[in-house]
Amino acid sequence: MNLTIKKVTTNTFAKRRGLSWILIGLCYIMVGYTYQTTPFEPAPRGESALIDSLIQLSRETHRENHDEAYEYRLAQEAVDRALETNDTLLYARALDNLGLLYRYHQRYNEAIPFHRKAYDLVKDRRHVTPLYKMIFANNAGLAARYNEQFDLAVSYYLQALALAEKEQDLKNISIASNGLGNALSSIPDREEEALTYFERALKTEEQRNDSLGMAMNILSISDYYIKKKQHGKALKYLDRLMEINTKRNDLFGIAITNEFYGHAYLSEEKDLDKARRYYAEALRFYTKERDFLKSADILYSIGSLQEVLGKPTEALYYYDRSIRIADSLANKSLIMKNAYQIADIKEQQGDYETALQFYKRGNAFEDSINIARQKVQITALNSQYKLGQKESEIELLQKEKDLRKKKIANQEKKILVHRTYLLLLFVIAVFTAILIFIGQRNKKAKQEAEHKLIETEYERNMAQAEILISRMQINPHFISNSLNAIKLLIQKQEHKKAIQYLTAFSRFMRMVLEMPKNESISLEEELHLIRHYLFLEQKRFDQDFDFNIYIATDCNVAEIRIPPLLLQPFVENAIWHGLLPSDKSRKALDIDIYREPIDNKIVISIEDNGIGRKTAEQLKPDKTGRKSLGMKITQERILQFNKIGDCLLSMQIIDKKNGAGTKIILTLDNQEIGKVNNI
Repeated sequence: MNLTIKKVTTNTFAKRRGLSWILIGLCYIMVGYTYQTTPFEPAPRGESALIDSLIQLSRETHRENHDEAYEYRLAQEAVDRALETNDTLLYARALDNLGLLYRYHQRYNEAIPFHRKAYDLVKDRRHVTPLYKMIFANNAGLAARYNEQFDLAVSYYLQALALAEKEQDLKNISIASNGLGNALSSIPDREEEALTYFERALKTEEQRNDSLGMAMNILSISDYYIKKKQHGKALKYLDRLMEINTKRNDLFGIAITNEFYGHAYLSEEKDLDKARRYYAEALRFYTKERDFLKSADILYSIGSLQEVLGKPTEALYYYDRSIRIADSLANKSLIMKNAYQIADIKEQQGDYETALQFYKRGNAFEDSINIARQKVQITALNSQYKLGQKESEIELLQKEKDLRKKKIANQEKKILVHRTYLLLLFVIAVFTAILIFIGQRNKKAKQEAEHKLIETEYERNMAQAEILISRMQINPHFISNSLNAIKLLIQKQEHKKAIQYLTAFSRFMRMVLEMPKNESISLEEELHLIRHYLFLEQKRFDQDFDFNIYIATDCNVAEIRIPPLLLQPFVENAIWHGLLPSDKSRKALDIDIYREPIDNKIVISIEDNGIGRKTAEQLKPDKTGRKSLGMKITQERILQFNKIGDCLLSMQIIDKKNGAGTKIILTLDNQEIGKVNNI
């Protein structure tokens, strides 16, 4: 009976410790091997030199003072300034630097988009040296791996490896191979493939004679054999690792080697006294160096060892020490693990009240960790949104800057002409009068030409609008109203505003025209178009309403299929018939996409706080009695989609109480795609 209990405890321990062993080993890696940052080029003059200084200062602040808020402020200023320079490589370096700072503070979800964007900016640029491309790709892979997005990590590591092989860059071949090994080792049924990359990285480091790199890969290989319960091979590699670290006089490396010796003997459940001695030696070093997090983790491992030995009282003693340190560090993950282990032991001892208390505590911290992850994801989305806004602003500013240059050039030409006119005034007054008349006529002709140019652009957009209406057959009055607004601006001779609105409107139409001619598109594409549509409506009505789009973390909108332009009629109705007639101080339109927890349906909610349908009908009754053409077409398209699609799409209109607005519920049944893949 005791033997059976030990077996169960060991299996439970192995499941909870599987990923944490790798993360402990990665602490050793982060000491120096993966701390690969973008090398600084010789600082050019002017703005580029200032941006280089901001990047370097942000890293020095992290290393020396560790002022997180100040680090981010410096890095963000470097990004903003680099964006204004139109220097692609400089902007990519600034983005990569900001991603590194997020990664150093374990905010991996926020780091990933910055590394990815840096790499995407330079990957096809021939003038950018391959080293930058390898660095950005490896950093993107590392951030994705730490965030447990292993498939994404593998894709970037493979790109970095291909570049390194082409350049015969041994250092980056080793870094990419090691990253691939660590990412693949976390994906079920790909452990053997991971081993080949670890072995390749080790061979490369042996060619480079880099002892730290060799030590890192030997540690990864030994961990592989520990998991495979091939303890003889694991111990052989650990012996070699200890020899390397001893020669290097690397005390931290020796400590982590002792720790993995303990893991090996504990996993084997043989000669457990050796496991205890190795854990004790590692704990002695971590305690001496005041590395409290590592100390707490070792105490947890010793507690697990005592459980395997059938000593629950001693196990409780070590779990209690570990959870106390974890409490002082506010380490939720370690608190959760210790709480669950204590709860298990207390339950076996019959102390159900205490067991329940610790189980609740562990569960509370597990929920807290999940909430914290959601907040990080929301923060990451906000950061990406703000960056996108900034890029759009810079693009607009650049266009305005170019336009100012053209105007200055034209003005200089005019000045030259005027000087000529003044010289001629001294020759003959009559000729001067003729020149003044010609100048006025030229000015009028230029205005007429500008006006004609705008009218031509208007007519071209009108033609595109006719094509658009015939293609999508939905809401033609929106396009007509938009073009009428442009026409009104032209008649008022507010040419600048007309050009700005024409530009925004043209982009919207181009998106619709370029939309795939299929029965369905991804929800991601639809939301992208809706954002542009809402931007147009906000601009047209002087920011008279706000909108928010929320996407739940378990919904992959890139894989959810809906009919094209399904949401636009509902959004337009909400704005025109709900929000604009309202006299509320805050007018809001909310679009939520989430998955129902019970039946796994995808729900798209469009909600406004306008006047409601009944009030809208009273204000503007449809005297003809005809239904909205847009709504009728939308209902017919839903019916057609249900006939040919893999899922059923249904629609529900909810009138909120007391005329507080309208809510549209679109439900997709049996939509299996887009689920989160928990590896």
